[in-house]
Amino acid sequence: MSVDENKTETVKFDADRRSPKYGLKDLWIEFSQSTGLHAVDKVKPPSISPFSIRGLLWMLALCSSLAFLIYNLVGEIGNYYSYPTVTKVTPSIQSSIEFPAVTICNRCTLNNTRLGVYPEMEAYFFNVSFGRIQNISFSAPTSEVFQEPLSLEWWKNMSMEGSKMLYQCIFGGEIFDCMTRFRPVFTTEGLCHTFNYNASDIVKVRTAGEGANLIIIFKISQNDYTFRGNMAAGIKVSLHNPRLHPDASTTVVMAAPGFSTYVALQKTQYLYQPSPYTAFDDIKCVDTNSPEFVNPLKYYSPYTYKHCLIECVQMKAFNVCGCVGPVDPRDGLMCSLVKLDSCYRPFVGSVSKDGNFVRECRCASECLFDRYTAQVSSSSFPASIWVNNFLNTTRAHTKESMQDNFLELRVFYDQMMVTSITQQPQYTVASLFSNIGGQTGLCLGASILTIMEITELLVCIVLFLCDKCRGRKARNRINNW
Repeated sequence: MSVDENKTETVKFDADRRSPKYGLKDLWIEFSQSTGLHAVDKVKPPSISPFSIRGLLWMLALCSSLAFLIYNLVGEIGNYYSYPTVTKVTPSIQSSIEFPAVTICNRCTLNNTRLGVYPEMEAYFFNVSFGRIQNISFSAPTSEVFQEPLSLEWWKNMSMEGSKMLYQCIFGGEIFDCMTRFRPVFTTEGLCHTFNYNASDIVKVRTAGEGANLIIIFKISQNDYTFRGNMAAGIKVSLHNPRLHPDASTTVVMAAPGFSTYVALQKTQYLYQPSPYTAFDDIKCVDTNSPEFVNPLKYYSPYTYKHCLIECVQMKAFNVCGCVGPVDPRDGLMCSLVKLDSCYRPFVGSVSKDGNFVRECRCASECLFDRYTAQVSSSSFPASIWVNNFLNTTRAHTKESMQDNFLELRVFYDQMMVTSITQQPQYTVASLFSNIGGQTGLCLGASILTIMEITELLVCIVLFLCDKCRGRKARNRINNW
């Protein structure tokens, strides 16, 4: 070895001997001198060396604050992932409001005069209304109408005629031909008529009040009634979204003959948060407005909880009875009168009230839907001063006959207001970070940049340990980077 090489080795040896050893203690001291964390600079030599009271107290304070911070952060994150919500109620005045569909069903939808072509029909319906269908004998030649599958055309021919029931119709102060805007539709009540249902141009109103919206004078024709399960006279009014089937209605009003019935509407819109949030206790709703949503129903559109339940019941009834009812949208063998009254209708009535069956259908509510609430009032119709004029225009024979068959219905918004009930997340990402920042700032005086300092310390510790495992000399990376 040359003299120069020997001198170089000697210089390197002396430099290594003079440089102090670098350990985790030095790393901690350098971190505590540069970090923004509170009290960390107090927990370092000579404060804790050997064991000073001051150092122990600061260490206890720091550990206690850290434990309190961890406890609060676990609670905050747990609350965030439990997806809590708050409800916001917002009434708003609007320039125009979509008018609901109004479905009107006579309390007896079948016309006894038309059923008169079948001599045994009246006795049949009388017995059916009391649940005595098994006591009826069907003799020729009319037995076929009881035992053979019927058609929708037969039901239409045997039902009350809409053009005779809907005597006068007014909307927005203008008289219109009732049958041009009322659509015949089969419901569980039979053949009914609906205004503003599945129209290409949904009707909207721009003024509120009893005389500004829909006014109908209806003739129920009690002389044409036949025996049915209900013994009432008058009409059943269902108010529902124009895009939904009338049987999906949740707002029902009864109107009696001889009275003017006022139905003051209020519209409420509900908006719930989709999964992972819960809309109703522990039940999640379906976001039908999502681009990924596909309607799982075969025969009803759009998807709603009511449509889903109706289809589920009808499919089960078809499997049990082997036929479809007049209201079913699916193709299949139409039920005969006997099959309808002995199997189909009893089955539908029983399973619709069965909570276990409803759960088996697994129908979820939609996240966005409308509801109508109605305040109903009535007065005598017509007033005495109008009796003679009304007798002449309606050709009713007597005042008693007029009061037994005619009624007035007024459906209107009481004010141009829509109430929105919106479910909102209680925690957002921004609020979560705000709460976490508040907790860390309160306990340790930390910020996002402080997290970077801690991350840097951890990285340096990992590199320090790697140097030790490889037999290398640990370097002061905090100050040398």
